[in-house]
Amino acid sequence: MAFFRKRSNDNSAVPLLSVRGGAEDKSIVAEAQKSLEPAPLVSVVIPVYNAMPYLTELLNSLEAQDLKSEDFEVIAVDDGSTDFGGEILDVYAKRNSNFNVVHQENSGWPGKPRNVGIDHARGEYVFFIDSDDRLGVEALRRMTSFALKHDVDVLVPKMVGLDGRRVQAKLFGKTILDVDYDLILRTLSPQKMIRRSLLNSHGIRFVEEKVRLEDGIAMVEAYSAAQRISILGDYNYYEIRLRSDGQNISTQRIDPAGYVDSLSKIAQTIADYTGADLVLARKRIAGLFVRKGLRFYDGQRFLRFTAEQREAWVSNHKGFLETFHLDNPAEFFKPQDARLVEAILDSDIEYLEEHARKKIEAEQPPAVVSIENTADSVSLIVDFPATGPAPTGIHVRDRDTEILAMGEIAVDDSGSRMTASFSRDSVLESISRLGNFFIEYQGVPAKRIKMGNNVANQEFNGLLVYATANGYLSIDTRQAR
Repeated sequence: MAFFRKRSNDNSAVPLLSVRGGAEDKSIVAEAQKSLEPAPLVSVVIPVYNAMPYLTELLNSLEAQDLKSEDFEVIAVDDGSTDFGGEILDVYAKRNSNFNVVHQENSGWPGKPRNVGIDHARGEYVFFIDSDDRLGVEALRRMTSFALKHDVDVLVPKMVGLDGRRVQAKLFGKTILDVDYDLILRTLSPQKMIRRSLLNSHGIRFVEEKVRLEDGIAMVEAYSAAQRISILGDYNYYEIRLRSDGQNISTQRIDPAGYVDSLSKIAQTIADYTGADLVLARKRIAGLFVRKGLRFYDGQRFLRFTAEQREAWVSNHKGFLETFHLDNPAEFFKPQDARLVEAILDSDIEYLEEHARKKIEAEQPPAVVSIENTADSVSLIVDFPATGPAPTGIHVRDRDTEILAMGEIAVDDSGSRMTASFSRDSVLESISRLGNFFIEYQGVPAKRIKMGNNVANQEFNGLLVYATANGYLSIDTRQAR
């Protein structure tokens, strides 16, 4: 079992002083009355700092929940907002008896507001959400119903991205009652519903200092203490946003030493949970490092660092690898990752820079340089990065049905140019309206083809091969029928 920071096991709620100024006595009376009421099923904890105008969308989605209001409470902790967010919270709390607000001086990080929310929570479960996101109308009802029916300790709701935010779609592909420990380690974000008694009995709280991965530290402690962890993939429960103002914490600059220190705490919890099986522990920590360490060496990200920053990342990661005995890369990493890990251990920044440059080149999309559209076929000449994977096929994918029209390819001796041909009849048979061109590869996702520079759209007898507004190669069969 993982080693946890010890806290009080008292599960009682702390009196909530949610009114500014001289109204504390009234607030205490109100809280005393509330303590006599039945406990809600779930306490929704929201750290709030300068989240307008997104905050109102979240609050509206909470007001719209189809779970009875007496079955959930909202605890919004205003962390010294300066954008009138605190006043907005008070408005919503005034018109919703199950909405509560704590106003406090700015702490500088979400950890303390979340901890304050836990300490005031009365629910069977605590659900952590961020102030710039929003919930599906049925989210809380579905989540609490499932968790209570199946005696779940940690519930992971399906997330979908807003405004270009990426999510791990594969993780939420289906509902899983008992999630494997190795699988759940793939998500360290705090948007989970956790049994409150588990948080309190194991003293699980968020790190309050301004460090990265503070949410991951708490989540892995919860995973390690849980008897049952479940994923709900049957509904769009949680809509997570990429803020247009760039204020998502995940987009801000990261201190290498602080980040790796947090990563080390997570790794130690994993090691403690795994116990005597040292090989398994190291494999799990190696997987953690691939997801949370090696990503800093991807292409533009690594090359955007200054020389000093690159050295700092390599030095701190080297220390992590040595501390957790991952200094034999071939034993714990796949070959493509093992070579990177070896370079980090050797402090070979020159290799890491070259790897980043090649990664950028390999990730460039293939581009068509010639199109021939005739009565019998559609033929293309396509350039692709020589440093990337070799093409294995090509197809046009129907946008509506995803039916494929397959083509034939031939790669020339340069290893970076191919010819492709599609039968006109097969295209018309497969593509009902609009289709997109993709190159296929072994073991990696297919890539869409870009329209190359100075290449014009080609039309023949109503069959149009053209560039979309984003510059990708597509086909329109509507006028050819």
